Amino acid sequence: MLRFAIVALVTFGLVLVTGLDLHPANATVSTPEFYAWNFASVGSSELVCKKTVVVPQNLIIPSSSMDAVSITSTIVDSKFCANSTKPVN
Repeated sequence: MLRFAIVALVTFGLVLVTGLDLHPANATVSTPEFYAWNFASVGSSELVCKKTVVVPQNLIIPSSSMDAVSITSTIVDSKFCANSTKPVN
C-alpha cells in the first residue's frame, strides 16, 4: 500500500511538472537548406534537383503569430538528391 502511494505521488508530481512548467525546446537548424526533386519551373514537366534555402527575416508582421522568412531555390546537380525518392513524372 505504501509503495502504491509513493508511485502515485511521484507520477502526479511528474504530470504537474511536465504539464504546467516545462515547455518544448525551440529547435533551430544551423543550415536551413534542403535538397529535393522539384519541377524546373512553373508549368514545366522536367524534374530537377533543387536546393531550397529558408532564412528567417527580422520583420514584424502585424496581426500574425508567424515569422517572416525568405525562401530561395536553385537548381543543383542531381547527386545532392541521390538519397531522395524521385517522384514519378
